[in-house]
Amino acid sequence: MMTATAQHTPAPHTTTAPPPRADATSATSPQHSTTSPPRPAPPPLRTTPLVPTILRERDLPGPMSLSRLSASGTIRTLDDLCSGYWSEHAATLYGRAAIVQRIIPHSTVACALTAMWVWMGGEFPRTIDVLSRSHFRMRHHGHRIRALTRKVTPHHLVTLGALRVTDPTRTACDVASLTHTSPQTDDVADSIVDLMDTYDFTPDDCVRMLNENPCMSTVPRTRAFFGYVRRSYEARRPKVAP
Repeated sequence: MMTATAQHTPAPHTTTAPPPRADATSATSPQHSTTSPPRPAPPPLRTTPLVPTILRERDLPGPMSLSRLSASGTIRTLDDLCSGYWSEHAATLYGRAAIVQRIIPHSTVACALTAMWVWMGGEFPRTIDVLSRSHFRMRHHGHRIRALTRKVTPHHLVTLGALRVTDPTRTACDVASLTHTSPQTDDVADSIVDLMDTYDFTPDDCVRMLNENPCMSTVPRTRAFFGYVRRSYEARRPKVAP
């Protein structure tokens, strides 16, 4: 009598996946989720101001609108009632910087009298002074572009919003170097002293800056002018009793 022998069939080889990590389980399992659903991206920031920095006649409903705004003091005109800037904007430092940034040529730095206006305000200068080696024939908003070739190190430049401008000390030196073109030396000296009082620097700081570039042709005349500025500067200081 023959006995049937059961044949052992090997089970197919299987690979057991490693158990998931606890942190992965908590991240994927709904019952262990601790994170909130992603929020929608915020809308892009507005890059164009609601009120234009420079207002042109064509931006207004009628040809007499700009002159009426100028007569009321709301707008300060730049060129024969064809364009102007808001008086409210010119009342702040960054507002003046935004105005000048829209007026000066591209890739230039505001300096001298234009930088003085940015820092201090007042009446808009007759020329637009920039640091550049280019020559600009076309007027910008009725103002001649005066390009000055000054050797200015980067730490004498400041960025206000989108405008690059010389710092107050460098601005005072540049304005003083232009005194041969302005007969109102008293007014220029007083404006420089006002700048010093506002931004806390002295005539000595300006002279030290001039000494960094002793080969410039304007340095001797500018240094002599700061002697005049110093007298005005010291006249405003209280007398110290001996």
